[in-house]
Amino acid sequence: MAAAEVPPIDRFVRHWRYGDVVWLRSGELLYTSDITGQFNLWQQKVGPRGEPGLARPLTVYADRSVRLIVPAPDGRTIFFAADQDGDEMLQLYRLEARGGDPVALTANRKAQHYINPGCIDPASRRILFSDSSRDPDDVDIVLLDLNRGKSTLPLPQGSHWSDALWDPAGRRFSVIQYHSNTHLQSFVHDLTKKSTVEIVPHESEAWVTPEAWTRDGRSLLVRSDVDREFKQLELVDVASGKRTVVAAPEGDVENVAFSSKTGTLIYSVNDRGNSTLYAGHLGGRLRKVTALATGCRSNLIWGNPLALAPDGRLAAVNWETGTGPPELRTFSTDGRHATQLTVSMVGGVPDGPLPRPKPVRFRSSDGLGVTAFYYRPKRRPKGRMPAVLSIHGGPESQSRPEWSFAGSLHAWLNAQGIAVLAPNIRGSTGFGKSYQKLIHHDWGGAELEDLRAAAEWLRNRPEIDASRLGVYGQSYGGFATLSCLARLPEYWKVGVDIFGPANLITMARSLPPHWVRFTDEWIGNPDREADFLRERSPITYVDNVRADLLVIQGANDSRVNKAESDQMVERLRASGRKVEYLVFDDEGHGFTRRSNELKSMDVAGRFLVDRLQA
Repeated sequence: MAAAEVPPIDRFVRHWRYGDVVWLRSGELLYTSDITGQFNLWQQKVGPRGEPGLARPLTVYADRSVRLIVPAPDGRTIFFAADQDGDEMLQLYRLEARGGDPVALTANRKAQHYINPGCIDPASRRILFSDSSRDPDDVDIVLLDLNRGKSTLPLPQGSHWSDALWDPAGRRFSVIQYHSNTHLQSFVHDLTKKSTVEIVPHESEAWVTPEAWTRDGRSLLVRSDVDREFKQLELVDVASGKRTVVAAPEGDVENVAFSSKTGTLIYSVNDRGNSTLYAGHLGGRLRKVTALATGCRSNLIWGNPLALAPDGRLAAVNWETGTGPPELRTFSTDGRHATQLTVSMVGGVPDGPLPRPKPVRFRSSDGLGVTAFYYRPKRRPKGRMPAVLSIHGGPESQSRPEWSFAGSLHAWLNAQGIAVLAPNIRGSTGFGKSYQKLIHHDWGGAELEDLRAAAEWLRNRPEIDASRLGVYGQSYGGFATLSCLARLPEYWKVGVDIFGPANLITMARSLPPHWVRFTDEWIGNPDREADFLRERSPITYVDNVRADLLVIQGANDSRVNKAESDQMVERLRASGRKVEYLVFDDEGHGFTRRSNELKSMDVAGRFLVDRLQA
């Protein structure tokens, strides 16, 4: 296909996005969406079989993004968290469900505040939320009396606490103590006894997270990978500690939704990138949901993609098929029917349904098997074609057959006759915790050999032109892109780095304060291990860069400070290298404004195509 025949990239990227999904009550769904150009709070009627009804916005922010939603149990009030210009300093608000103006509950723009389903007590009078106000190095749980406005800190200070869930009686709550991405302990705190007891005591590094209380308040549904590679679903008796396995798949249990009123249970399992949903009743048979097309639940940065209506009959999910943008879908919990609730693509997907990527596998230099998704153009150009290595963020995340994040770019590159390989290098989630932990304290280490192996895999494909390879990534993927360009320069003609760190020393020193306690294990200590981090940093090898480079950055990025991109660009320009730099003054780590995302993908896509087709 000639370049002139290919629709512009905004036809692939111009779609509405959806975030957190919850039910206000059966028949009324709440979600966040950027339909107005910015993520706002929406309410939509849903029929008894999931039929889409009237949708209306409940907020109309132009400079703030609604990230998280929690309705009160009585259905009269909605609580939400929003930040400004992508700064991730989330503030909490209360809004009457019937409409009106939001009322701010917090106002400290230098602190982060988080809420989660289950954080409002059964009487809708108290709320528990995470808050970094007292000390930026910590995250406390705040108990706020909504009627009196009085707040207390019920848990010990000096930790990172999150995701408090009230029990049905409103006397206790479960809570997570966060140590790292693979080490989470969970506790039950009794407000009357002022006692805090661990739910699943264990000595090994493991993940234990409460998901929901049973109706009688005696047990908790918990996701756990104690003594196993993958997260399973368990029912834990709080008093005795007895653990009963509900589901133990050979893949992570990703999301759980439970109605304590009806006993209805839904959970999703990560099956090599796709998601398999199961539904039924706790203690009874759980059947695979087959009404949805093959795909995966959307991999959200903020919020939950899966929600169960209070009456247990319908569920809603933010669902990806990889052949178009994610859509909100409802499905019956008997698994018999599903309905698409939204139509997000403005103008439709060009060129009809797109093919799903092909799973492939190759070996790294140490023999480790690495899986990837290979996006091959539907209509191949004559001769050999260029290719792009697309690296996911995290790094503890996963490339999946999805449209969000980079999937729409992959589709447009395919339409231009450019192949894409999206690998799950060591450190990726979804392949067991041992594989995930391989990236800890090894950024820029062994995973660089995985990336070399990916480049070699592309080079050895008979349909690929080895002289026209590009590399692309966001966040950690941006770091990996810079590592590829600076440390494996012989492979690449072009690269695109979107808010990726260039210097692990300065990055470690500029992370959000409450992340610092994890930095030594995750990346390394910038004071005691400066030589080690310097040796792993792309900026150290900047003089090796041969490829043209585009850098995109948000000025308000609290995770990867703008100084990371600044120093890379300055060093390259000072040495006469070709580099383009695009900064969004009203964005942080990612894109909250749809107009900015469209511009970013347009610039990135054209930059890749112009150089790979030259």
